[in-house]
Amino acid sequence: MAGQGSDAMEHDGGETISDVSFPLGEGVSGRGRSTTSMSEGEEAFYVPERRPSLDLGDGLRPMDTTHWHDVERAQSPVHSYNSVNSDTQFWPSDEETELSATRVQLERTESYSSGYSVDSDDCETRTRKSQGAAPKEEGPAVELPRPELIKNPDEKRHPALTVDFTFKAIRKTLEKLGKEDLRTFKFTLWKRYPESFSSPPQGMDMVDLVDRLLEFYDLEVALQLTKALLKDMGLKRLDAYLTDLCKKNEVRYELRDTLLRKYSWMYEGFAQQGEHKAFDSIFNELYITDRGNAGPNIEHEVRKIEKLSTNRKEEKRITCSQIFDPNVIYEKHVSHIVTNGIAGVGKSVAVQKFIMDWAKEREHNHVYFLFPLPFKELNLMLNLKISLLEIVHTLYPETKVLPTFECDEGKVMFICDGLDEYAHSLDFHRTEIWCDSTEPAAMHVVVTNLIRGNLLPSSLLWIISRPLTSSRLPPESVHQVLEVRGFTNEQKEEYFRRRFQDPAQADKVIAHLTSCKTLHIMCHLPMFCCVVWEVFQRTFREKGPDAELPKGLTLMYTHLLLVHLHVRGARGSASRTPEEEREFLMNLGKLAFTMLEKNQMVIGKAAWKDCGVDVAEAVTKSGLCIEFLIEQFVMYQERIQTFIHPTIQEYLAALYVFLTWRCTGQNVLQQPRNSKFSRMFKDPGLLDMHRSAIERSLQSPDGNLDVFLRFLLGMAQTANQELLQRFLPDKNKCSSASEETAAIIRKKIKENHHPDRNANLQCCLDELGVSAEAPRRSRSNSLKNQ
Repeated sequence: MAGQGSDAMEHDGGETISDVSFPLGEGVSGRGRSTTSMSEGEEAFYVPERRPSLDLGDGLRPMDTTHWHDVERAQSPVHSYNSVNSDTQFWPSDEETELSATRVQLERTESYSSGYSVDSDDCETRTRKSQGAAPKEEGPAVELPRPELIKNPDEKRHPALTVDFTFKAIRKTLEKLGKEDLRTFKFTLWKRYPESFSSPPQGMDMVDLVDRLLEFYDLEVALQLTKALLKDMGLKRLDAYLTDLCKKNEVRYELRDTLLRKYSWMYEGFAQQGEHKAFDSIFNELYITDRGNAGPNIEHEVRKIEKLSTNRKEEKRITCSQIFDPNVIYEKHVSHIVTNGIAGVGKSVAVQKFIMDWAKEREHNHVYFLFPLPFKELNLMLNLKISLLEIVHTLYPETKVLPTFECDEGKVMFICDGLDEYAHSLDFHRTEIWCDSTEPAAMHVVVTNLIRGNLLPSSLLWIISRPLTSSRLPPESVHQVLEVRGFTNEQKEEYFRRRFQDPAQADKVIAHLTSCKTLHIMCHLPMFCCVVWEVFQRTFREKGPDAELPKGLTLMYTHLLLVHLHVRGARGSASRTPEEEREFLMNLGKLAFTMLEKNQMVIGKAAWKDCGVDVAEAVTKSGLCIEFLIEQFVMYQERIQTFIHPTIQEYLAALYVFLTWRCTGQNVLQQPRNSKFSRMFKDPGLLDMHRSAIERSLQSPDGNLDVFLRFLLGMAQTANQELLQRFLPDKNKCSSASEETAAIIRKKIKENHHPDRNANLQCCLDELGVSAEAPRRSRSNSLKNQ
């Protein structure tokens, strides 16, 4: 026994434990533990060092060991550390581990035994475990390979590698292990890296196990360790699965970053290059319903228009964040949603809000990959033979490292914005079936089969379009139809409070809009709100914060028309010369004027043929008209077209009358005069046209020409002619004849023959930009000129 003790006192290299000094007073409490780790197979039995007795004589006397004799060591109440680490160990089952709460467990590598000398003053010396105390009959322990876990200090951690992701990735991977494989994983982990545990991990649940790994190791090292153990266990698929999780997580992070750079800003209205605004600072919630066939907004200041029966079902209002709600996806099996709405109503803004919420992780976390596929960008690939995978790789290069987008972590979603902008026709009856997202095909084949649901059938698809195009999609490919309708009255007010930083200016604008009913009604269109903001903002900037806001309608509607035509050109439509553009507007305006005289809004097939305007050009491209369905019978629906709003019809009718007069000198409101003296006076034709319009408006029993009259009087104003200059036959501006026309109106108000029209006549004076009271100098002359 003495010999064994002597052997136990030696280390590799000949150093003896007795040569190592330990601080006094450090016992089993663990204070001052050595950080030296022992090699595998070390004996879990401690041999205490007996200190020599203190002697007051000349020196230390040798310790008397003659009375020592061999004594068989008592069996430990628990398995020794050596038995745990040996190849023939007994590893307790999960049930036994749970029952061993009171079992004594010996310390591992950092454990020490304390020996007390009977001659000492209650001192204790801690002795490290001996390597030579292993029973000879068991033989040396077999050392398992232990991969070196190194974190490269020069390698920058990917921002996507977070504690939350690493925990979920390791946990999700280990949850795929069977019961026996999980026990083997825990044992191997304990055997190779015992320093990371204070007790065997067999009794740990999954959360505690992964928590301990991330607490003890860096994130990269924890992933290395897990993958190395899985690979050594022969579980290569799980190793590849964990690697794939990390790769997809990095791609997802980079995709979010790309979308944030692309969609964080908003360009609207007449913004020039470099002018943009942060999206979140100006976004306003929109009025969206789950029924996509509401028809146009027919609210009008004067006219009484009967609403057509477009939908008999009760509508439900939703917000942008509720689109593709998980409950709708999984409970109602909705994976394809179509959202439509007229031009300028906010469809693209709703899409941008959805993308921003996903990219900033505010909403839609059930969507793992989000790929916007704008059709204006797909139009650039029409001549290519390309696969869906290659389309995504082209638009989002960070995804090139992924062989496929399918994943169990969440849904893959595609947003096809602007289906009506697609330059190729879609034929869902004759286009071939295509199911391989990695195999190239013609663009229209890929788009058609994506809508059909043949490509990545488990993915989500959101199509945004104007009603004419979306109504032609196959019913089996559309699971839900939403409609964006712009702003409610509360949302209009909120919009202007966001846009005008000065609260006083915002209050002034809101009060002004409330006083002008037509402007307030038209502000249901976000695009029109933007026009109003631009005009009023310029007024404040040029004339100061106390400036009087313009009361006219015509200038606002001319701005809106130009925005529509600009958007039409930006949507890839064939470019037209100013003369061709003017001809289109005059033909559409003639149709509007003819219907306005009959107080009609619905455009029949014969009317389209007579005016010479293509339906798709007016509805889809220019966005000035809308197509929707009306329910004639229970099982029968009819497609009809109208203008997007009654005031748009009135504006186009006035534009037609004004352009006809500028181009031909003809007054379409009355029979042309044969007098050769009609051109001798200052713009006599314009004044004559104004007089005819006033008479026609006052004679109309239902007031259907009242707002038309306002637009016609505002057409000749200088600011409006500057905007319409590209459509005018000559660049010279005509005189507006404002004062002469105003004199006629004041006389009509004074005579009071039409008291119910006096309010509209007052609005006509606002349109002319003159006061209700006539100037003293020109009043008599104006009356003479009548």
